[in-house]
Amino acid sequence: MRAERRQNHFWKNLFLVRHGESTANEINRFAGAIDAPLTALGKAQAQRAGNSWDAGNIDEVYISPLTRARQTADIILGGIAPAKPGDESVHLDERISERHFGDFTLQNKTRLQRRFGLRNYEASLYQSDASLHGGESFEQFRQRVLDFLKHEIYPALQAGRRILVVAHKYVIELLSRLILRLPEAQGYDLRLPNARILAGHELQRFVQAESQQHNLVKDWIVVHHSSVLAFAACLGLLLNAAGLAFSPPSWLLLVLLMAATAISLARVSLKPPAEGFGAYLLSPKRLLVRFVLLPWLVIGGGALLLDDTNTHAWQTLLAIALLIAAPAAATAITLTRSAGGMILPAVFAILLSTAMSSANTIGLLAWFDMTDVALQGFLFVGLSLLSLVLPLLLVTFCRRIYPISTAKMAEDHAYLAVLFLATFVVVAFQNIKLESFFPNGLLAISLGMALRLLSLRLARHKSLYGLDDYFAMSYPNIFLVILLAILTNNPVALELATWFLVPMFALAPLDDWLTPRLQKAQSQFRLLSYLDIGMFTGTHEAASKVQIGKEGMVEKTKADQPKASGKIPMP
Repeated sequence: MRAERRQNHFWKNLFLVRHGESTANEINRFAGAIDAPLTALGKAQAQRAGNSWDAGNIDEVYISPLTRARQTADIILGGIAPAKPGDESVHLDERISERHFGDFTLQNKTRLQRRFGLRNYEASLYQSDASLHGGESFEQFRQRVLDFLKHEIYPALQAGRRILVVAHKYVIELLSRLILRLPEAQGYDLRLPNARILAGHELQRFVQAESQQHNLVKDWIVVHHSSVLAFAACLGLLLNAAGLAFSPPSWLLLVLLMAATAISLARVSLKPPAEGFGAYLLSPKRLLVRFVLLPWLVIGGGALLLDDTNTHAWQTLLAIALLIAAPAAATAITLTRSAGGMILPAVFAILLSTAMSSANTIGLLAWFDMTDVALQGFLFVGLSLLSLVLPLLLVTFCRRIYPISTAKMAEDHAYLAVLFLATFVVVAFQNIKLESFFPNGLLAISLGMALRLLSLRLARHKSLYGLDDYFAMSYPNIFLVILLAILTNNPVALELATWFLVPMFALAPLDDWLTPRLQKAQSQFRLLSYLDIGMFTGTHEAASKVQIGKEGMVEKTKADQPKASGKIPMP
């Protein structure tokens, strides 16, 4: 205990900061050695960190030369200890640049997790592993970070100086493990939030607060959400068959939907990307075809084929039209993030399709001469707004006031959004019987396949936003239709809408087969432009060759320092 207190006292003058959210972080991709700048949220996070930090004067500042770290440092330093021209206490040091991830660079993290498996994926990032090709080996990365720790941090702390290090996720996490002398085999994701200022004496508590097993379980739920929802559907059917079904109030189902939506939205910035791309985020004509014209085409076709006396067939046709006209689901955000899309266009598609659907649904109900059209229309519009607008307002407020903790919460609790939807699925499948799969289940799956093929056709194939288009148009918000059917006691719509949940997970392999066709048409140059990246650094050493924008910063490289050897000196 005494040794631990002595060690904490020694490291108390060290402060470590991961940069704010970058454009690559925002779309769930590896940046590594490429020069991705901060997003608007990233700048807000850095500003919050600088304003809220009461640590007194800093004697030495070490900054990664990559833009996102330098921007973060500029904002934080402006809030606590502005450097004067010629001040040699502020250094750019390429030894704390982010690791070069080779062929992982700009790849979607969730796709890599599915490809390698969660444990192998983490091993490739935190241990000596052969999965990562063409980049900086873990040993090379470890050696330069260790060199920085031994020849910069330790001597300065011994001299009683206060040090601020502004770097990157994998650099800060490795520094933490080196300081705590943790073996390489214990390396795993510590969920380090953007722009959080971590004091040296907090490192032990910070590392102990994270559990690799718990994090792997959470990640598995998100990565394999289709399997979770499939299990939920089976559980609901079993409860029904066993006579153990329970019926929670409708408002609780709405709360579950709102909570899942809020968590999904909290992971996304609503600010358009770099200039020149914001105008192309939306494709209103495609959304009009998908959410307005298509339902009416279905009704028109049914009017030509159906007998006026066949009441059940007309009720089924109305249920199909409502399903097709339902707005894009918040699920599209998670799916787009998992597949490698830009995410923000999917959010805008959800907003616009909700407005379109609210007006269109009232027209559909009126055409069918529903006696309670006003009530049903009001309920649908109200449900649409409640399930989207309130979570959006809440998330916007939280991200403005608490940008660091809100982003951290969203990342740590993404699995809860899946579990909330799974609970909804369990309740929904209690309302139907397995024998109703013929013909309603088959009709729902056929309709789900048709919507996917149509969405693939309507998606912008030569655009970065093709994946966003596909998922926004393939996944209507069936949960809204189910709530509407429960509130209005419409068993036909309830049964068909519930079975329509099956394609959400049963057709996941079809998504994996279709979406690569949209990715092949994406331009790497346009992706770099979208991320506001002006240079790709092919080697780690090249990452240090950037112009110094802040007067008075001194750049240090490994060539300036003696080679590290032996163990880390400890007090």
